[in-house]
Amino acid sequence: MTWGVCIGLVLVVAVWVWAFSQFEIPQDAKVTEHVVSHAGNRLSGSLVIPEGPSDMPVVLIVHGDGPQNRWSDSTYLPLIRRFLDAGIGVFSWDKPGVGASTGDWLSQSMQMRADEAAAVYAYLRDSVGIAPEALGFLGFSQAGWVVPQASIAVDAHYAVLVGPAANWRRQGAYLTARRLEAAGLASEAVVQQVGENLAQNDALFRGGGTCASRPDLGHARCEFVRRNYEADTTQAVLDMRTPLLVLVGAQDLNVDPHETAEVFGQNPRHEVKIVPEATHSLLRAQPYNFQQPQDWTVWTTLRFVLAGQHAYAPGVLDHMTTWVLDQHR
Repeated sequence: MTWGVCIGLVLVVAVWVWAFSQFEIPQDAKVTEHVVSHAGNRLSGSLVIPEGPSDMPVVLIVHGDGPQNRWSDSTYLPLIRRFLDAGIGVFSWDKPGVGASTGDWLSQSMQMRADEAAAVYAYLRDSVGIAPEALGFLGFSQAGWVVPQASIAVDAHYAVLVGPAANWRRQGAYLTARRLEAAGLASEAVVQQVGENLAQNDALFRGGGTCASRPDLGHARCEFVRRNYEADTTQAVLDMRTPLLVLVGAQDLNVDPHETAEVFGQNPRHEVKIVPEATHSLLRAQPYNFQQPQDWTVWTTLRFVLAGQHAYAPGVLDHMTTWVLDQHR
């Protein structure tokens, strides 16, 4: 074996070791397990505190849609590593009925999710003893209907939202339009089909239709959508006293970035940024812009594993962490 081959193998191994380290909690971090009782459920979560000052900020992760465990099947971990490296602690919990938590997330309304997030915040503040000026929310996507209400309830010191929408019904129409465009439909056909889809959804979720007409959704999911179909965060956004950073990708295929910027930008306490060439999750758009995680190819997943924090749009993780630290100073 030549020296060139040996050096090449060493480099490959080094890259793989570095890549997988992005998907692990650092060994020098302090990890404690917690159970929060709320609304008859036992919510199981982890508090991760990096080495550093005892009064460091701590963000509470509020999940988006779906049956997500505390680390969202490890996909949060590169972002969490960036927060920990910046000296920011993280708390995240399994959604009801997922992982070690009891309950059923599909039985919740957005108000119920907000009450849950507020209860976890209060637990960390009152039972764990984290100072109020250190605590804030970090929410993704559907958390846009959760975090504003929860922040009002506990008077949160700060909050960050990634890819939030303002109105459930309009967000669904936007998502459908982008999906139809990706399928190759002409603009006129897209407009027609989106209109027909909205009329059908209004009849079902506003007009008292039965979920038996939507076997594609399944009964539990259908009732979840019915429960939340009128969700709109506009008034809560206006009522918030909490400083809020809103980051939405310019190439978001799930949420209209311009509507998000318009609604959340109405509150002068909020900083809103449309991130160029970024996806719904603020990843780089060119390799990662898919509507659903199940749309990812094997190569996309491998690329994400190898990229870790570098999968995110340039500068966006620095923006988030610096902003949180500034709120804490």
